[in-house]
Amino acid sequence: MTETLPRPLRRWTLIAALACALPLLLLVPTWLGAVLLGAAVIAAWSDRRWPAWLRLMLTLMLGGLVLAAFGFRVGRDTSCAGLLALLMLKPFETHSRRDAYSLLGFSLFAPFAAFLQDQGPMTLSLSLPAVALSLVAWALLLPGAEMS
Repeated sequence: MTETLPRPLRRWTLIAALACALPLLLLVPTWLGAVLLGAAVIAAWSDRRWPAWLRLMLTLMLGGLVLAAFGFRVGRDTSCAGLLALLMLKPFETHSRRDAYSLLGFSLFAPFAAFLQDQGPMTLSLSLPAVALSLVAWALLLPGAEMS
């Protein structure tokens, strides 16, 4: 059994992941962004593991909403929104240090995916601090690191 991630470290990891998702979150339809953000908030609030069947149902539901939002066409925008949906669901299974490393590594794809859709100053100004925050969270996860 793996050691449970301390609550402050989990919080740092989730904040960093959300910061990384923000540039991509602004590029999806507003209603879809609100649904995905709601799923992320529920995942962050829940400290215990959800049953696998429930996580699977939530994943399929959000996947269907992503496809519906883009007219059931698969392309760049749909794929980026799918990445965002999976990133918003990842906190449901982030309870150990190993899970936190996985979440942070996965969350770094979101700012890069945002640059596939928009290379404007807003995307850049949201992405740079998000990546820096991810690196700080990663450093806090290292063995022997202390939060002060």
